[in-house]
Amino acid sequence: MDWSPGQLNYRIEFVRSAAKAYTRLDPVLRRRVDRELSRLSETPRHPGVIRLQSDDELYRVRIGDLRLLFSVEDQVLLVLIVKLGHRGSVYRA
Repeated sequence: MDWSPGQLNYRIEFVRSAAKAYTRLDPVLRRRVDRELSRLSETPRHPGVIRLQSDDELYRVRIGDLRLLFSVEDQVLLVLIVKLGHRGSVYRA
């Protein structure tokens, strides 16, 4: 008999500016972002996720031309979306 513990999903939260960018996405892009958010809630460091060299606490994932920058807090099972935007502008301060 196989036993596997219940899957604990990470909670997804947005900083205000990222939430605003999310609400401004067109419906097609928003569905793509939703799929990625679902994937991140299950496995925040899946193979498509890359740690940013400039900041050890931030990760990024590609969604077409969009980039999603986030941090992971394992102690409280939280993925905090810090930035969401076009690849050319998301890395600017």
